[in-house]
Amino acid sequence: MATLQIPVDNARFSKGMTWKDYMAQMGDTQKRTEENYNRATLTDEEKKFFGGVKGVKYVLMLAENWCGDVHRNSPLIARIVEAIPGAELRVFLRDQNLDITDCFLNNGYRSIPVVVFFDANWNEIGRWIERAHPATNKAALIRSKTLDVAPKEDKAKQDAAMNDFRAQVNAEYAVPGAPLWRAAVAEVRTLLETKLAKK
Repeated sequence: MATLQIPVDNARFSKGMTWKDYMAQMGDTQKRTEENYNRATLTDEEKKFFGGVKGVKYVLMLAENWCGDVHRNSPLIARIVEAIPGAELRVFLRDQNLDITDCFLNNGYRSIPVVVFFDANWNEIGRWIERAHPATNKAALIRSKTLDVAPKEDKAKQDAAMNDFRAQVNAEYAVPGAPLWRAAVAEVRTLLETKLAKK
């Protein structure tokens, strides 16, 4: 089966930002992401699993500073990569790296964050895109009651609906026990378990 050639190698990967560098360049959105990074801890069991993962060398993340899903989920991904022995994370801005971005479309869309796991020879192990499935379902339900019912021709009401939508989605991520983050961790875990077991 022919696979799409992903334009990433050691030289290109090394030009990506470390997690620390990525957060440092965020500007007015940095505080939100840092807060999520401080909250996005792994459970002892999750740390044990990711601490035992072998075969992941490079982890590429596509992001943009303005994206809510990036603020909410990239810190958790950073924590996962930190727990995998020998794994390196580099962050690339989506719109400045469209040749990479367009290898990882989500039903035709340039969704972010995109997280791609590679082995030491740049073979793709697997990818995780945007947010956990339960989070997508929650966001769709909230959207149906906020953005979708706001009059399209009324910018003020659209803006208010967007603010309401964001606040409600953020509240779901702040639920005690962080069920939406636990779901994201479970999806990444299943991805790695399934793909690495086949190698």
